[in-house]
Amino acid sequence: MIVDHLKNIEIYAHLHRNMATAIEYIKHHDLLSIPLGKHEIDGSNVYLLRDSYKPKDIESCFFEGHQKYLDIQIVLKGVEYFGYHHLGHPGFTVTSPYHEEKDIEKYEIKDFTKIILAENMFVVVTPDDLHMPKLMYKPGLTVEKAVFKVKL
Repeated sequence: MIVDHLKNIEIYAHLHRNMATAIEYIKHHDLLSIPLGKHEIDGSNVYLLRDSYKPKDIESCFFEGHQKYLDIQIVLKGVEYFGYHHLGHPGFTVTSPYHEEKDIEKYEIKDFTKIILAENMFVVVTPDDLHMPKLMYKPGLTVEKAVFKVKL
């Protein structure tokens, strides 16, 4: 997992050709002005999910993992907690088996790391990174987010 500020995102373009495509898009677009919803950038190789939501309490969130895509999750406005647990560490239970079409598996994890993701910060999660987005930092806040799905 990578956690950093948006101003540094170019550092990571060399990690994968599809990641470079996503980063080029990020550099040349005002992400806040993009309408909510799904936007293809390079077919199924790179696409954007633009979202706006009120983060939830922990009981209303879940851990997820992906096998075919990595996520670049960028907080455009607001702040949230982001839960993290490495797949190689014990202490998780699969609650919903892997769904190949949706590229998601869900987990229950009691002991995990919470990271604060604030405005203009991003996180990159790989298939080894079980993660819980949308966790409430403070009641009443709205988060604007851009999630880039990058095919591996």
